Amino acid sequence: MAQQNMLAYTFDASVPGWGPPGLNSMPFLEVAKQPVVNARKEGQLLYGPDFVVKDSAVAKVTGDIYEVLTSAILWETAAHWNAYMCGRLWPSSPRYARPGVTQSPRRQVAVLNLPRRYDWVRLLVPNAQREIATIRAKLAARDLAMPTSTPDIAIVVLPDEVRDEEVWRTPLKDLSRSNQRIVASAHRWVEGNIEPGEIILAMALKSSLRSDRLYQPLYEANVMQFLLEGHLMAPRVEFEVHALTTAGTGADRIYQAAAIHSAGTDQAHRAVRELYKPANATQIVQRFLLFLNDRMSLVDAGPPDAPQQLLFS
Repeated sequence: MAQQNMLAYTFDASVPGWGPPGLNSMPFLEVAKQPVVNARKEGQLLYGPDFVVKDSAVAKVTGDIYEVLTSAILWETAAHWNAYMCGRLWPSSPRYARPGVTQSPRRQVAVLNLPRRYDWVRLLVPNAQREIATIRAKLAARDLAMPTSTPDIAIVVLPDEVRDEEVWRTPLKDLSRSNQRIVASAHRWVEGNIEPGEIILAMALKSSLRSDRLYQPLYEANVMQFLLEGHLMAPRVEFEVHALTTAGTGADRIYQAAAIHSAGTDQAHRAVRELYKPANATQIVQRFLLFLNDRMSLVDAGPPDAPQQLLFS
């Protein structure tokens, strides 16, 4: 059973957070597991006692579904945000607080679900890519390296080159296979056009956060912040870890760690801004809107036809 089909027939009428109240308020762990529950029932119906699935396969698929679901919820929220920034009406249902920042097409964002082993540096404008290549070349000359480990989701300010495309203001409304492809492909449409300061949030998503996985997101965050903040003079790159379960890991304490490049300075900050365990889809939407209100207020609204200028501090 294809994972894409499991998502498509489970969420064929709406995207969680933007659907009926029961779905929006359902515990998110249950929402993420529902496609697997449905697939098990279908397998048992079709194959009876011959239907067998390994626990390891269930765990992997659940993690992938959690990532796609979260990306879709954020995409749906960003689409409504972007439409409002371009002067359209804010949706009245579900009832979420209308954005508090001044409307401007320059305050649009994109939700990028990055594929495995994707080098996020490819998102950056050529000059920034060259600077990072220079750093890597100097390390390589000493038989050293600085590999990037990909966050699952990146939120970026829409660059001038693509911000007029209607896709960024179009809600998915369901998780059909075609809509899943839209979310999965979005990073390609902005490749090579993102300024260092336009990556405003990165997320690592784990369905279950185990002790042996704790330090991978910490590494991802430190490398991103070292390159973008430490060398390309970008404003703070916020990095979050999202997990459905974290019991017994001590993650809250470990994620208090300072970003290495900032330690010992007056601008010292945490590498992982927050370990977030979603209660339900409504909370995910509300939390994302709060973040956008806060961060996008720092983007110069300016004339719509003026070059993009970031005012992040």
